[in-house]
Amino acid sequence: MNGIYQITPFLHVPDMPEALAFFCDVLAFEVKYRHSNYAYIELGGCGLRLLEEPTRKLTPDGKARVAICIDVADVDALHAKLGPKLALLAADRVEPLKDMPYGQREFQVRMPDGDWLNFTAPVA
Repeated sequence: MNGIYQITPFLHVPDMPEALAFFCDVLAFEVKYRHSNYAYIELGGCGLRLLEEPTRKLTPDGKARVAICIDVADVDALHAKLGPKLALLAADRVEPLKDMPYGQREFQVRMPDGDWLNFTAPVA
C-alpha cells in the first residue's frame, strides 16, 4: 500500500500540562501542534499524539488504553479502497471519515481488543 509513512501512538492522558512537561521537558519532545485538549509532539521525526481526558476510565485491569494513528498520504483514497470491507463490520466498530477540529481528516476502526486504529491525514 503506497503512501503510508508513519504509525503514531495516540496516548490518552489525564492532565495535558503534566504530560507535556514530562515528554517535552524531560524527554526532549517538541510540540508541533496544540489545540484545546489535543497535542502532537515529535522527537527526531517520530511523533506521539496526546489527548487530555481527565475522566477517562481505566480498563478493569487498571491499564490505560491506547489508540494508534496511521498517517497516510490520501486518507480519502484509503477509505474508498477499504470501504467495502468496512461496511461488513458492525456499526460500533467503525467511525466515519470526517474532518477533526485539530486539523486531521480521519476514520477509525475498532480493533478486536476494543482499542481504536485511526487512519489520518492533514486537512487540505
